[in-house]
Amino acid sequence: MAPAQKLSISLSGEEFEWAKKRARSLGMSLSAVISEALLRQRQVDGGVRLIEELGTDDITDEDLAAVRAELGWAPARKASPRRRGRGGRRGA
Repeated sequence: MAPAQKLSISLSGEEFEWAKKRARSLGMSLSAVISEALLRQRQVDGGVRLIEELGTDDITDEDLAAVRAELGWAPARKASPRRRGRGGRRGA
């Protein structure tokens, strides 16, 4: 692993509070939380590139479940039907 590089970054208040809360709850440093998020995004980007290269015709739900398990990701939740609020139009 390459030595750590020191840098200064700017985050929105909302992102900063989320990262600080996550770091505190996991007993990690703020730097570790940001590094974890970057690693996760690199994994997602790699997966997207792989899917683009291989195509999606042959990918089954079982394949996706195996990939999620290998990456330690939670299983995908099935989308629940959207409920209309009181002001929603019915029959539209």
